[in-house]
Amino acid sequence: MIKNFLLTNLVFSLFILFTVSSSNAYDPQWKENQQALFEETNLKPGDVIGKNNWEKIKGLVPADMEKWVKEGKVIMNIESFKYDASSDDEWDQYGLKHNKGKYTLHANGNVIETATGNFPKWVYGYPFPDIDLKKDPTAGIKLSHNRDINRGRDGIFMGPFTVEWIGAKGFERVISNNYYRYNFWGTQQTKNDGNASGMLFMEATVVIAPYDVAGTAQLTYRKTDGSEDQLYVYIPAIRRTKRMSGANRSDPFMGSDFTIDDGNGWLGHTSAMKWKYLKEKTGLMCIAKFCTENYTMMGQESDGRWKAVTDVPGIKTGWQVKGQTQVPWSPVTSVWVPRKFYIIEAKPKDPYYNMGKMEFWLDKKTLWSQYKLMWDIAGEYWKTGSFMCQFMKWGNNVTQSSNMHLFYDNKTDHATVLRSSGKNIFGRDLFYEINIPDNKDQFTVGRLGTWTK
Repeated sequence: MIKNFLLTNLVFSLFILFTVSSSNAYDPQWKENQQALFEETNLKPGDVIGKNNWEKIKGLVPADMEKWVKEGKVIMNIESFKYDASSDDEWDQYGLKHNKGKYTLHANGNVIETATGNFPKWVYGYPFPDIDLKKDPTAGIKLSHNRDINRGRDGIFMGPFTVEWIGAKGFERVISNNYYRYNFWGTQQTKNDGNASGMLFMEATVVIAPYDVAGTAQLTYRKTDGSEDQLYVYIPAIRRTKRMSGANRSDPFMGSDFTIDDGNGWLGHTSAMKWKYLKEKTGLMCIAKFCTENYTMMGQESDGRWKAVTDVPGIKTGWQVKGQTQVPWSPVTSVWVPRKFYIIEAKPKDPYYNMGKMEFWLDKKTLWSQYKLMWDIAGEYWKTGSFMCQFMKWGNNVTQSSNMHLFYDNKTDHATVLRSSGKNIFGRDLFYEINIPDNKDQFTVGRLGTWTK
């Protein structure tokens, strides 16, 4: 039972998103700008990059990924977007029109209202839309807050996902889950809520399969003031809900290469880190080929929610493709597209945090967290995270959601993959649901054991 309990803790809070500053937006010149990036990188659609020509991608991806290609572990297929892969213009412009000077940073690093010094009940649009990246010493944490709020655009939503353990010899095991989230910031759904408890979000993760851990569920409350998360876990084997500590979020579970804080690149408290903006650079985004050609289309249902109607083919990893020479965890059917990135650095304030320095590559147009690089406390390079997105189109909105996460531990030569599109190993469709009608009452400790009933 203890083994299953630890195993299921791994999946809790692994699933999440991110976003932008004033330089991003809907881009009417996207074709020309994309072509300029191809010319800058001396690449073109159709190029195949492997161990014989790996130098072509030098400096365009993190150093550990260069090594993957150089050693023949991964082959990169270069492609282009066939549409403007940006957020919708209304969202990008809202912060510029309404939020300039409206928000500032509390002494603890959290967002507060400039006029009152209070933690906001509701924020919509980027709270820091006009960051001076060169002169503002707080540019790094402001970019991170901007990215965090983009996570709330889906309002009340559900996303199914699986977590796979993949070793040097191939696939090892898998867990199937549902992830539910109630966002208070970033969505019009909760504008009139009042948010009396000062919540940033509530989330629940429920294990669906395999049978021996099915029904295990976790509930998290996160507040806007940066206080420690309130975390509860329902354990079906004993039919009890237990209060857990939200402090040890950087600890791995059951041999997995994920931590709780790794969801969509960063799921930790932004105020718990010391942030630094490093630079802007050109690099390569890893993404499913389908997602370079198509939006993930959402259809509105009778109760107002939006549900994915596009069956997005999942990215196949090496163990799924017969005769493949790449490693079992390589994202074989993904493609790589030139993009502009912001590079920011984070160092934990807590000396007991289980990582040292972290570096994030944020897509400039969307602030999607594409790569996360991690060093251990001693300063030795440790893990590489890659987060493949999909562009969701629902009504006039364009948002980003996870397609696949890949985490590789450089020390153990082991990987963990999180999938959230296509069909999972159990044959289940992984379709997102966005703007679900108000179900706040379901996010309670008393109802935690009823999510699968």
